[in-house]
Amino acid sequence: MEWPKRARTANWESGVLTLDGEKQFEVPELTAEIMERLAGYTLVGFHVKGYPVTDELLAPFAGHKSMTNFGVEDGALTDACFPVFFAMPKLRYLLLDGNAGINGSGLSALRECKIDLLTLNRTGLDDAGLRQAASLPRLSHIQIDHTAVTYKGLLAIAGNSRIQPVAHVQFTKAQMEHFSQLQREKAKKPVQLDEQAAEECRRVLSAFFAEMTVWEQYMERAGFEDAEAVPRLLAIWEKYVSEKPRPGYRPLGLSYSAQGTYNGEEFLDAEQITKNKLYIYTREKATGFDRRFLMKRVGEGWKIDAVQERLNGWQRTEL
Repeated sequence: MEWPKRARTANWESGVLTLDGEKQFEVPELTAEIMERLAGYTLVGFHVKGYPVTDELLAPFAGHKSMTNFGVEDGALTDACFPVFFAMPKLRYLLLDGNAGINGSGLSALRECKIDLLTLNRTGLDDAGLRQAASLPRLSHIQIDHTAVTYKGLLAIAGNSRIQPVAHVQFTKAQMEHFSQLQREKAKKPVQLDEQAAEECRRVLSAFFAEMTVWEQYMERAGFEDAEAVPRLLAIWEKYVSEKPRPGYRPLGLSYSAQGTYNGEEFLDAEQITKNKLYIYTREKATGFDRRFLMKRVGEGWKIDAVQERLNGWQRTEL
């Protein structure tokens, strides 16, 4: 085959190597020579599915400077593979589903890495390996279905408020909700919750969600050019929000969701920060998406001061 001079992504499956999503080559086997050739490109993404890739075959990729997304699915990797990823400064997504030889004992090699997502479904990951994963400072999501992780092992990492284990089969929905609740409890400040204030904040948020849904439905019909679009939104802000409007964000910058940004929001928990500030935690029913609203006492009532979404940890976003 005639190799192209450059490539940014490489995917191998069923004997076909695809470069940059379009150039396809018949490559029945991934030999050491081929892996060295691929490692020589400034790849940002590399994925192999269904080939017995060994730890030794990965060696040419050690220290790869541009890789952000790396995956070997249903391969023959063991925990000896992890040092290869240690020196990949831009690696964020590591997808290793189906490598039965991985139990997590080698994950400590990644402690200085900036990996956000690690998938270990259908591996030998056990409780000790999960603890190793939870010690990775930047890891926010780990997929653990069809592994050896026990529920006791899952609860043991609840002290890490950043990590979000993803398990649709390994544990029940009720078990995962209990884990999330335990995470929040462990992360809370040692301040007694003012239940009356929390209930008032939930009432304010419920009213805000309802009025925002009505406004977004109006926007879907009327469009951005409608003369009432901004005045209607500003009226909602005046009523419910204490945060000073920021350029580019609502209400100064118009945006809306046809389904309703807060249509289907469920209340999960509350956390007292100070006498005059607390968090209300919510989850979007359809997607399981988590938010927390910082509520601030203003005069005799409560208003929304900010909202955060749980992505890579809690990050501030627009209302």
